[in-house]
Amino acid sequence: MTKLNNPLEDVFLAFQVIPRVKEGNIYEVVDKAIEVVKKANVPFQVGVMETTMKGELSKLIGIVQAAQQACYDNGAIEVITNIKIHSKTAEATDTFCTYHRGVTPANHMFVE
Repeated sequence: MTKLNNPLEDVFLAFQVIPRVKEGNIYEVVDKAIEVVKKANVPFQVGVMETTMKGELSKLIGIVQAAQQACYDNGAIEVITNIKIHSKTAEATDTFCTYHRGVTPANHMFVE
């Protein structure tokens, strides 16, 4: 029997932080969360509604936690975080996700 890969070693994680601030601009707070992702040394893509990263699940969860903390460190009094995770086994030779359908300017960092 062939050993399957660990489906949590190579996942896509998309997350969105929604900070609430008493004063100031929430977009400046969100930018601080994005800075955390940029410094994390993982493939990522910032979109209009969420940021998507690729890597090992526990590392990516840690990045999300650090991004939440960055929101608090920069004036948020409350943060809602939405997370989506896509994982698969080696048996999944096809996928419903678009990143395997070809390289585009938007997904080049995710296609090997």
